[in-house]
Amino acid sequence: MGISKSYISDIENGYTGLSIEHINIICNTYNVSFDYMFGFSDKINKYVIKIDKINLKILGSHLKELRKDLGYTQDKLAKKLNISRPLIAHYEKGVRTIRTADLKGICELSGISADWCVGKLDYKLKIKTIKKIKPKEIKELMGG
Repeated sequence: MGISKSYISDIENGYTGLSIEHINIICNTYNVSFDYMFGFSDKINKYVIKIDKINLKILGSHLKELRKDLGYTQDKLAKKLNISRPLIAHYEKGVRTIRTADLKGICELSGISADWCVGKLDYKLKIKTIKKIKPKEIKELMGG
């Protein structure tokens, strides 16, 4: 993958995450999908397109389309993801690689496949989103 042993150690120990480029390499090597890697699908989905490098212009265009489908402004999406509006603008223009957590967050909000976002699918695919437990539910589970 072209990364150092110490970087792999940091990933395995939770000190850092994988970039979308590194996830793409893993997906291509092991014939799995981004959606499988993100936990959106129990199926490996070997039928996604293998791409050598993620095209930031395609990714940006897809992200902008999802944002508009949600009826969000860049400001509203930035607030939902807890990031800055200029960062959303950079993602959508394809001038900056999206952080893995931000891509996962946008997919969870929209219910649309990460594989489509990065250009590994030619069509929008609905994904299952993971239900987040609310603080009230945690309190109830703990008998409080």
